[in-house]
Amino acid sequence: IAAFVPAEMSGFTELAKQLIPFAPVPRKVQLGDLEEVNRIVEKLGFNGTREAEREEVFSEFRRVGGSETEGMTEEHFIAVAAQLWGLDRLAARSIFHASDLHFSGRLNRIEYLLMKEAFIHHSPSDQDTPEEIMELQLRAAFNRYVLSRPAQRVVKGTVLTSAEVSEFVRDLCAGDTHVKKVASQLLPQLMPATSPGGSPSPPRKSSVASDSGDDLEQAGILTVNDFVGTLMQEQFKELFATLDLSPQDLVHATLRGHRSGKGRGHPGMTCSRVVLDGRAESAQMKWVPPPAVDDMCIEEALQYAERKKVIDSDCVPSDAINEEMVLVPQVRAVGGWRGPLAPSRDKEEYQLASRVIENAQRLARDVSDQQDVLDKEWYTSGEAMEALAGSGEGTQANALVCLARACEVQLRVQSNLVRVQAPSKVFGDIHGQFRDLLLLLDQFGFPSHCGGDIQTTSYVFNGDFVDRGDHQLEVLMLLFALKVVYPSHIFLIRGNHEFREMSEIGSPDCFLRHCKWRLPQQWKLVYEAVHKAFDWLPMAALVGGRALVLHGGLGDGKWGLKEIEEMQRPLVKPRPGIELDIVWSDPSDSDHIMWKGVHSNPDRGDTKIHLFGPDVTAAFCEREGVCVVIRSHQFVSQGYKVMHSGRLLTVFSARNYCGDDENDGALLLLAPDHNGHLRVHPKRLLALPILEDGEAEEEEERGVYWQLAKKGMAPGYQAVSLAASHSSAPNEKKLAETYPHSAC
Repeated sequence: IAAFVPAEMSGFTELAKQLIPFAPVPRKVQLGDLEEVNRIVEKLGFNGTREAEREEVFSEFRRVGGSETEGMTEEHFIAVAAQLWGLDRLAARSIFHASDLHFSGRLNRIEYLLMKEAFIHHSPSDQDTPEEIMELQLRAAFNRYVLSRPAQRVVKGTVLTSAEVSEFVRDLCAGDTHVKKVASQLLPQLMPATSPGGSPSPPRKSSVASDSGDDLEQAGILTVNDFVGTLMQEQFKELFATLDLSPQDLVHATLRGHRSGKGRGHPGMTCSRVVLDGRAESAQMKWVPPPAVDDMCIEEALQYAERKKVIDSDCVPSDAINEEMVLVPQVRAVGGWRGPLAPSRDKEEYQLASRVIENAQRLARDVSDQQDVLDKEWYTSGEAMEALAGSGEGTQANALVCLARACEVQLRVQSNLVRVQAPSKVFGDIHGQFRDLLLLLDQFGFPSHCGGDIQTTSYVFNGDFVDRGDHQLEVLMLLFALKVVYPSHIFLIRGNHEFREMSEIGSPDCFLRHCKWRLPQQWKLVYEAVHKAFDWLPMAALVGGRALVLHGGLGDGKWGLKEIEEMQRPLVKPRPGIELDIVWSDPSDSDHIMWKGVHSNPDRGDTKIHLFGPDVTAAFCEREGVCVVIRSHQFVSQGYKVMHSGRLLTVFSARNYCGDDENDGALLLLAPDHNGHLRVHPKRLLALPILEDGEAEEEEERGVYWQLAKKGMAPGYQAVSLAASHSSAPNEKKLAETYPHSAC
């Protein structure tokens, strides 16, 4: 190792000398030896006292899609590790190859069992780790350095380069063990209260005045003057030299965090490398002639023809690539951008889902060009479903069943608490109001790689997709299609209406009756396939590691993220406690002190459903390390509402709920900004006024005028976006008082 360590890394020289030579040691895990693997399983107690644990892991292996005969592939394991344990791709690959004891490229259930024992159940800091488990952990550590190389696919037979050995030594020195030892000698010298000898000794003052002009002499606080002055003392420089440390390393670390393209760069703004995708999207404008074009002259046809935007995705054309060019490994992509669970383009479910998404995107553009109406007054005879999946009950039912089953396969692999990358859009209750969903998607970005933003933005749909509205099957058709095509970008969260007890409640607009009405011959097949997928829906999402999204609320707040992850699925009926809390509980509608604590919730009619106060939300966020809780479950007038000192947000996406209320629909965009924040941007779809009979006739006349205006035949009329914002002066004043440092 000394031969590999660069001369300028003098701080590592002594450690490197002590590590030489690496004496060959007998391996505890004989790779490929079935008897040896079984011996380890026996030694760890999995055939005796821990047999129940073993069967639980085997059950999990089957649940997340592992095959008894085929095992689990690397890409499949990466998806499982990301959702169950929050591991990134590099960590998951390192663990996979360390646990693949037979070098088969797949994990069997025994290898999966040992993997969980080594990396999930045993912390690296455990002192009583068995040697066999320690060896697996160290193999994964070795794999991490190898797999960090561009386009590196294998680890067998590889050796570390000099740069990788240097990184290995750097990680050793930055580890908790070494840091704590150095800190025990360093920190007593840094504290300003006393000198090393015990007598008061104020540190040397910096020649640069502090920002406040005060010395900020507070017990236990290290001011900038203390920090700079102490580090510049001669005796401290001697201590640094003794420990092979240099204050200049602090400067290098500072620059490494802020120079774009140097070292680590800005957090979240630089990647390990740049790769080229093998496909490209192409846009063009096509003229669509009117139906009676044969009876028109060319001038008339051009006047009435429409321009339609068409975007296609295809492989990068050959003339866009240099002759005889071969991609270097550094720019060659590993893994598809849609995620490891995404079906290949030749699969039936992919082709079906892609057609549905393309048709929905076209329908969304058409809806935005139509006169605005309530969802219940739009396409009342199944035209929307026909536009999505074609005509005929059998065709539509088969499409729904195919997508529901494909969705179920993907949901089984995902955790009960899915981890979602930001930026992300969070939608609230939709309740079968498909037209409102299309308008929100068209106005604020459609989840497609052909003219949409799915390659840069993830989507979270926070439950209550069905019941009440007139287009429940259309909503499911689109959401399931999106999940199938973009499984790592689309996340469906369970609401209280995704349970059979709500679907069969007996009301005229419940999901069961809706299926029977829309699909009189095929309803049972569709209903069962949909609910089998519902039973595997995750209960919550964690966006950007800081925003918890769940449908109802926190209930009594006595549980946390770990308890969400440990909930068992499939879940047929929510039980009292955490399950009922997540999908049914409500926050107090006031931050007043009288609403602190946990209360009964008479509006829900069940004494086990809680109403929780702002103190419950505050305690939960502090304990679980989340900044904000986003929930849905209740319609609010503006489509969203800020509650509980800003720690809780309600979002509701179905405007004019059930056609009776004048509430807006909304979504929340959570996007990182240049201040290091995950900023919440509400996006609203304004409600339509609920009109009396006389007003309705007047509105119908205005609708005719609107149609003329769209054709440019109504002078003085200026069309505005359906999503245009509106506000009043008092609201603006209240906003400024609530968020004094925020720009509108």
